[in-house]
Amino acid sequence: MADFDLAVIGAGASGTAVARDAAGRGIKVLLLEQNDLATGASFAPGMPVCGALGTRRRGAFGAFRTALMERETMLATAPHLVQAQRLVLLPQDSGRSPLALRARLFGCDYFTRRRILPPTEVLDLTHHACGTALRRQFDYGFACWDCRADEIRLPIANARDAAERGAVVRLRTRFVRAERSKTWALVLSAGGEREVVTAHALVNAAGASVQQVAARALPMAPPPPIRCIKETYIVTGRQFDHDGGYLLPDRRDGRFILVLPIGEDASLIGPVEQDLLDAAAPASPTAEEIASLCALYNHFFRQVIHPKDVLPFARVRVTPAGRRRSATPRGFGGVLHFDQPSGLAPLVTIRGGMVMMARRLAQSVVDRLSWCLRGAPAWTGHSSLPGGDLTPDRCETLVAESKQRWPFLDAYQVRRLASSYGTRIDRVLGNAAQAADLGERFGRDLTAAEVGYLMREEWAQTADDVLWRRSSLGIGFAKEDHEALMRFMAVQRNAPSAGRDVGVVGKAYRAREHDPEKSADCSDKVMRQNTE
Repeated sequence: MADFDLAVIGAGASGTAVARDAAGRGIKVLLLEQNDLATGASFAPGMPVCGALGTRRRGAFGAFRTALMERETMLATAPHLVQAQRLVLLPQDSGRSPLALRARLFGCDYFTRRRILPPTEVLDLTHHACGTALRRQFDYGFACWDCRADEIRLPIANARDAAERGAVVRLRTRFVRAERSKTWALVLSAGGEREVVTAHALVNAAGASVQQVAARALPMAPPPPIRCIKETYIVTGRQFDHDGGYLLPDRRDGRFILVLPIGEDASLIGPVEQDLLDAAAPASPTAEEIASLCALYNHFFRQVIHPKDVLPFARVRVTPAGRRRSATPRGFGGVLHFDQPSGLAPLVTIRGGMVMMARRLAQSVVDRLSWCLRGAPAWTGHSSLPGGDLTPDRCETLVAESKQRWPFLDAYQVRRLASSYGTRIDRVLGNAAQAADLGERFGRDLTAAEVGYLMREEWAQTADDVLWRRSSLGIGFAKEDHEALMRFMAVQRNAPSAGRDVGVVGKAYRAREHDPEKSADCSDKVMRQNTE
């Protein structure tokens, strides 16, 4: 008997979604990640997700339509993390016909069965608030609506829901190698100790490391072809006072560059894309990429920005390489490869994938594995993520109710907490009656109460886990506040209750490794302890 039904390698958007879907069907799941949650392509501030104006492959209309329709599902199941975003498209200088762009936007409205998002409209920017920050020659634009997903919080919410439904989440645990028979035997390394666990099926969702994981699982087979793309962004001061964003045409490659508000006083601009030959190489913005984003922004906006005044960062996005035909769905922003030889445990490899489409992709993976995992039917299309048990139109009500319950918080802090944790904001703030009840303050509004919640409920162990991989608070965070946060978390980690998830699981695995006959009993014990 295997320790787990399903092992998932990689805790990014795809891996956490697969773990959640499977755990919700009653399948025993182990989720493995060599670093922290969402450290790869999922690490970025919230971005619009449908890509409706990007280049669409010929013959991919069905996949395109499916991707657009998924926005409505995510708006309904995670309204605090996926929100409607108005984008102003400036057709001038795009090299495309304005009529063709307008027809494309109309097609997006017509074919996607909108229930929540408003339709496209034409804006007179000479009299509209969205035109105030633009140069005078840009006198009209198209206001289209997309969904803005919190690409940091979505994988966290998926992993939290998976754990609450019985999945074992192991972070900072390296996958060393695997042996394949009727089950998978996985050799893991964590904290200087090696462990062996078994699973009936294996999913490789390692993102940029998918080829390395594939080589360790099937050393004689060629690694799956992937294409690694570096996306460079810059963060600058906010030059407009509305919540809309902009789509700026880049005539060099025909793509559109996003300008989005983040927080109260910053804007995100990007991306500029470049192929990476070495997926393991660090993704660092170049001076040329930063300058090109500044120049494009300056062409459209009145307020000029300079490379020395912006904060650049880059992330790596993985897409399938080549155009080889696949028997698996391509409509989810990635490709699934199923390897199921007779008499051997199955392997699923995920190449690429969009954060917004992770739910649909995960559903396809678990459906295909149902013959050996025997779980319940698909369920995620109508079940809320943690904190999302409210309708989209109640998000503002939640903010107002939270402000009334905790009146000592300022408007920005309440809105940030509500949009990050949804209805679980009370787990962060508890019964605090005054600001002092939330403990030490780090930076503008990060409190000891929130940090404690992230360590207790969301596996945060370091200051960077909190500032960059559980939130976007790292932008502009002062050095002295960072050091104070590090000291606070070091004390919390040494507390008796710290690290319970990893500690319990690790002890159980080590006990099983010394006494293989107790494998099944130990696995059941781990699952019970992890969900108590």
